[in-house]
Amino acid sequence: MDKISAMKVYVKVVESTSFTGAAEVLHTSVASVTRMVQALESDLGVKLLNRTTRRSKPTDAGLRYYERCVGLLRNLDEMDADAQASRGSKRGRIRVSMPSLVAKPIVIPELPKFLADNPDIQLDISIADQHSDLIEEGLDCAVRVGPVIELGLVAKTVGTYKTLTYASPAYIQAYGEPFTLDDLSDHIGVSYAMKSGRIRSWEFLEGNEFRTVSLKSAILVNDADTDVACGLAGLGLIQGGTFILDAHVRSGRLNKVLRDYPSNPRPVSVVYMPNQTRPRRVDIFIDWLVDLYSTRLTEQS
Repeated sequence: MDKISAMKVYVKVVESTSFTGAAEVLHTSVASVTRMVQALESDLGVKLLNRTTRRSKPTDAGLRYYERCVGLLRNLDEMDADAQASRGSKRGRIRVSMPSLVAKPIVIPELPKFLADNPDIQLDISIADQHSDLIEEGLDCAVRVGPVIELGLVAKTVGTYKTLTYASPAYIQAYGEPFTLDDLSDHIGVSYAMKSGRIRSWEFLEGNEFRTVSLKSAILVNDADTDVACGLAGLGLIQGGTFILDAHVRSGRLNKVLRDYPSNPRPVSVVYMPNQTRPRRVDIFIDWLVDLYSTRLTEQS
């Protein structure tokens, strides 16, 4: 058995969550994938996968083995890249997930310079407003807005996401402008559903304490762009990041309201698996994100 090849096959099975998916990615047969994983389990004397007819999920030992395999294989890739590279930057692809509220106003506009400075790096960016599973989706890292609650991840805080309340001129004309939290009893908001199904609460800083307010709503959304579109259409008050919504204020399409009652700033973090052999290119990208966000926070303040 070629153990390195077997490791590569096993990693693809975990990332594809099935033998069939791994076979498609590797352009081989399901039978071949099955034989290599079985040979690997036999060699180790450990069950690596719990199998069903539709899905394969690593056991606890299998998950630990997967993480070590990823580290070893990436280290081999880095050795090859270092030997082949003619430039100082590291060669290879980075798979990253981030919410649109970070990607569109902050990261994407600056990517031309990053890629010009790092021509050997290719980025595979997944825009996901809900949290992505790094292992299941084969991600090198992800950007999180809000507390990081997943166990087993390293979280590097890069800054905070400042949120305020906004209303369109059409909404204010129809309902008036709220000036205090008590005024909100006469107003409606656009409700936002989280991945868990929980409706995001309306939170405000009043004095030195945070206060949660119940707000009537005529519409429920589960996507950040749709939330903004509803606010622009005058369907209700919205809360959102100043990075995105202040541009609409400058264009006259939105107004800031309840300026004396900001929302709770949420931490912004880059998360990744605790892997000491993480490719250098991933560290380059993470460090760039930290510097970029720090610069934008300084410009915003």
